[in-house]
Order: sequence, then C-alpha cells, then structure tokens
Amino acid sequence: MSRKRRVSDDEIFARMDALMRKKRLFLRKQLSRDDMAREVLTNRTYITRALKGRGLNFSQFVNAYRAQYAIELMLSDRYKDTPPEDIAEMSGFSHVDTMNRYIKKSAGCGACAMREKVFGPDGN
Repeated sequence: MSRKRRVSDDEIFARMDALMRKKRLFLRKQLSRDDMAREVLTNRTYITRALKGRGLNFSQFVNAYRAQYAIELMLSDRYKDTPPEDIAEMSGFSHVDTMNRYIKKSAGCGACAMREKVFGPDGN
C-alpha cells in the first residue's frame, strides 16, 4: 500500500509562483484555479488554501503578476507611448480600471502618474 506525501501550502505556492514567472500564465485572460491546479498537479482546494494562508484569493494573486508586468511594459522605452488600455490588454487584464487599481496598490500611484514620474510630463 503506497501513501502519497501531502504537499505543503508553501510548496504549492512556490510551484504557482514559479509557473507564473516562467510560463507567464497570468497573460491568459481566462486563467482559472482549475487551470492552475492542472499546472501545479494538485486540485483547486489546495490552490485556494495555499493562497488563503497568504491573505489572497486567486484573482488577487494573478492580478498582482499582471500589474507587475504592466508596470514593466509601461516603463520600457518600447511601450512608453502605448495607451494604458493596450498595456492592460497585453498584461492579461480584461479592464484598464482593474489594471490601474492593482498598479496603484503595488506602486502607490496610477499608471499615468507613474509614467510621468519616469518619463516626465511630455513623455521624454
């Protein structure tokens, strides 16, 4: 009789983090807990528990990665003139308002204010 070893919440979270960073799963607009569970080789209950232990739900977890990616895009020379709506789309967000809310949470200011700090009011 073989017994499976129970994977800890920390291990599950570490796997999720690695997948988000390496595979950029957050770019999938319709990414679900079921999708993540398949990738991590566990079930959605364990995904939820691993996130809850860190005070997060699945949407918050995914949108934090999306916000970080959006910030990277907005602050790059290549995308500095790209409208926020397009950055939101490229980052996996369904709505620019959601992107702005998460960027503000992460960086302390909205997308436009952040760009202005970096590139100046005229964008140069």
